[in-house]
Amino acid sequence: MTTTAIPLITVVIPAYNAEKTLLETLTSVSNQSYDRLEILVVDDGSRDGTLELAHDYRLRDNRVRVLTQVNGGVARARNHGIREARGVYIAPVDADDVWHPHKLELQLQALRKLPEGKGVAYNWYAAIDENGIIFGHSRPVLHQGNIFEPLLRENFIGNGSTPLMPREEIIRCGGYDAGLRDSGAEGCEDLKLYLALAETLPFALAPDFLTGYRFTRGNMSSNALRMLKSHSLVMEPIIKRYPHLAHDIRAAKFNTARWYFNRAFAARDYNQVRKLAPMMAREYSPQLIAHGLQQRFRQVKRHGIRVAKRLLGKPSAPKNVFAGAAIPQPGTPFSDRFVPIGELLSPKRSRMTDNA
Repeated sequence: MTTTAIPLITVVIPAYNAEKTLLETLTSVSNQSYDRLEILVVDDGSRDGTLELAHDYRLRDNRVRVLTQVNGGVARARNHGIREARGVYIAPVDADDVWHPHKLELQLQALRKLPEGKGVAYNWYAAIDENGIIFGHSRPVLHQGNIFEPLLRENFIGNGSTPLMPREEIIRCGGYDAGLRDSGAEGCEDLKLYLALAETLPFALAPDFLTGYRFTRGNMSSNALRMLKSHSLVMEPIIKRYPHLAHDIRAAKFNTARWYFNRAFAARDYNQVRKLAPMMAREYSPQLIAHGLQQRFRQVKRHGIRVAKRLLGKPSAPKNVFAGAAIPQPGTPFSDRFVPIGELLSPKRSRMTDNA
């Protein structure tokens, strides 16, 4: 097959003080079934052993290159990697997230269904904790093709470690916006780029939970108020360009705020709850009332359906599969989705040939 049929993919891993998780991330990249990869670790001025770990891993897999920069944030680190990339496609993954071994292969298969294979591929994710244990998952949507308006209403991609994107189109869009960090609003750089790409490119879905997205109290997405400020700054110019979508964008901002509040409450992060509650009450009181009534109606409806099924002798069974994909089960390791129990995840073999 030609190199066009087997394109080089550049994996970009921004890493800042990531010595606790980087090895697991790198291993999940090395273990990809699609192996024509260039793997760029961009050390963002780390003060721990991140840089040394990356250099050591380079001895195990020489597809890895290590880049460094003065600390400038995740957007600048990703952009640095994109500038240095040789691949046709860019696959970003944060240094605390992990991939299913078939992620890139399945995404390429999805892209080949698009006209000329040109577009962006995404998948669903499983939410994992510090120990790689699943505690939730993204809502499995089926949006494909022109997904600009659905993505405005809901960031169903949900993180920076999921998409597979054409490098030249990322550069055309200006890459990740490092200015959000400079404005004290770091967090939605990935969403801003996805929306810019979605204005002109179709998106393809690889329908499975292929990204393990790690939530910890210390990571960027745990700072809810900063993320909400970032979301507002990203949406402001879009409202100006598409005023007819203003209502949908306002609804998205409310749903985003509610999501962060619910997540903080479920995690018993009461410091975040105390910060969010006054803002929610001040800015979204009517929406909260309407949402509460809708939720109550849905609860009554679901209860009525369960009662009716029991009376008819049709007990409800939990749904374990959606669109052919096994739904992530809370309390199980993400690695159990692809590794037999008892088998450690490790690089398939030493990579001492230049695949680039």
